[in-house]
Amino acid sequence: MYKYSIIEIKDFFVSQGLDKIFTKEFIVNKGDYTEEDVKFVLDYIIEYFVDSNSQIKNGQTFGFGSWLLQFIFDREYIKLMELKDIDKEGNNLFQFSLSNSIKLYREQFSLCERYGLTPSIPRIGQKIALTTDVYDGSEVNAVRYDSPEHMSGWYLTSNDYDGDIDSLSIDYLFYVIKRRPDLAKFLALPSGYRFFLDAEGSEVWKDE
Repeated sequence: MYKYSIIEIKDFFVSQGLDKIFTKEFIVNKGDYTEEDVKFVLDYIIEYFVDSNSQIKNGQTFGFGSWLLQFIFDREYIKLMELKDIDKEGNNLFQFSLSNSIKLYREQFSLCERYGLTPSIPRIGQKIALTTDVYDGSEVNAVRYDSPEHMSGWYLTSNDYDGDIDSLSIDYLFYVIKRRPDLAKFLALPSGYRFFLDAEGSEVWKDE
């Protein structure tokens, strides 16, 4: 991995040594994350662009785990932004932070590590099948299958689900995480796994 350092300047983390690769250094707004967290994200970015022999473009979006980043160039730096919301017209709205991205990555890896599993992280543009009452905060029965590329493989249903596949709705991963953030950490479990979540707690197991 390319050698560089991270320094703190006022309310920001700033890279040193990456301008030789990307023409500018990166700047990140400080949040509830550490220098090590920022380095992890930058290592992820460096590995992708070096391996693909490509350059970062101003305004470009980039998938980090299950979330979405954006690169914004100013006079001195490349600002690391993350997806905050999607407006009614379907436009992505970004904020100068990495809090959501790092928190989600931490949670997903931590849960998989607890069960001795290699994470299989779904992408933000993939879809999930679910019963709409899942959004009401009901208990969730979930299973993940091998699926086509545009689907995450997850099926989320409540205890009232009658088994009729045609009654399921399809929604993007983003909206599921936004409306049920308590489910997000489970979504990197590999295909073949199930989880159950209610007010009393959760359970994870492999469907033999």
